[in-house]
Amino acid sequence: MDEFLHDNKVQSDKLMNYFLLAFFVGGLILAPFYDTWTVAIGVGSLSLLAYYSTKLALPNSTLYQYVVSAVLAVFMAQYIYEMHGLFEMHFVAFIASAMLITYQNWKLQIPLTLLVVVHHASFAYLQYAGYSKIYFTQVDYMSLQTFIIHVILAATIFFICGLWAYQIKKASMRQIELSFEVSKLEEEKIQKEMLKAMNEALEQRVLERTAELETTNKELESFNYSISHDLRAPLRIIQGYGKMLMKTAAHKLDESELENIKDMVGNARRMGTLVDDLLDFSRLGRTQLTKTQVNMGEVVKDVVREIKTSDPNSAEITITGLDKASCDPVLIKQVWANLISNAVKYSRKAEKPTIEIGSTGLNGQQMFFIKDNGAGFDMAYADKLFSVFQRLHKVTEYEGTGVGLALAHRIVTKHGGKIWAEAKTNEGATFYFTLS
Repeated sequence: MDEFLHDNKVQSDKLMNYFLLAFFVGGLILAPFYDTWTVAIGVGSLSLLAYYSTKLALPNSTLYQYVVSAVLAVFMAQYIYEMHGLFEMHFVAFIASAMLITYQNWKLQIPLTLLVVVHHASFAYLQYAGYSKIYFTQVDYMSLQTFIIHVILAATIFFICGLWAYQIKKASMRQIELSFEVSKLEEEKIQKEMLKAMNEALEQRVLERTAELETTNKELESFNYSISHDLRAPLRIIQGYGKMLMKTAAHKLDESELENIKDMVGNARRMGTLVDDLLDFSRLGRTQLTKTQVNMGEVVKDVVREIKTSDPNSAEITITGLDKASCDPVLIKQVWANLISNAVKYSRKAEKPTIEIGSTGLNGQQMFFIKDNGAGFDMAYADKLFSVFQRLHKVTEYEGTGVGLALAHRIVTKHGGKIWAEAKTNEGATFYFTLS
């Protein structure tokens, strides 16, 4: 919009330069009729000087436009004087008023109107008062009524020209606004088309990546099968031979040799457990949840029963307040098994190992917990607790693969829940989890 106003101002100034030059030349053309060269050159030059000096002195102001309005009124008065009151010269004011419309500023009609009224009133009064060489009209007498009508009609024309200037500017501004809105809509359309093209490209990329992931998953499944078959079988053979040696050849081996065989069997067993845990962890990403209403109390009792069967002297375990929950029964049993086994393992060295299992409410959700009085851990390392292969205790103190808690975390997250822990070193730990 500012650019349009500036362009209009520049074009109007160019036109006004031509008009002012034409007015000056017109004065020179009229000079021979009554030998008014002094008025034509003197008044015309002063009028041009007033206009151009104002424009040069204040280039960033619109004051010169009001000056040109006054200058045009002066040219009218000059023409009337040069032609000794020829009535048609009064119409020069109307030409000037029409010329000012080009600036699209109705206020420019005000200086022209005021000077025309002042000129007509003063010169008419002086002429009819008997002063010589005061040329207003060639009519010997003009009544006050005629004069008033003359002024009112002139003022009406000036008003109409001002109204045109206002309406033209208003229409121009509206046109600019519409053009801007159209440009904005076109720009938005282009942006939408670009976004559409980007989305199509992204969708294609997603399809490609999905195909790549499917291929990768198949390769992983093949790899998992290879691990399951090619790695676990030799581990079982090592365990079997080791146990057989310990039974059949124990009397032929010294104590250190027998201890080495025991270590070999133990490491093979731990390696087999690690492979099983890793396979469970990797399969979980492709496992679909099958949610049903699961009786958590029964699931926990089954897990505790299995632990007690393999380790009758484990911690004293109490179970309270476990209700039903919507979850995958197979996966949730893995969570309970890992968390309870973890609590049993780390409370084993306590004087009287105890584990409390239950649930409570948290923000409208059921929150499950497993609390033990075992080794605990430093909360400064809690962020590592659920990462694969991250251990907060030495393997020589507490046996484990470092995968169980990561697996529990992944299952709970897959259910849309959260899992966390609170602990103090040598004062036990409490694990919490919720399900969505």
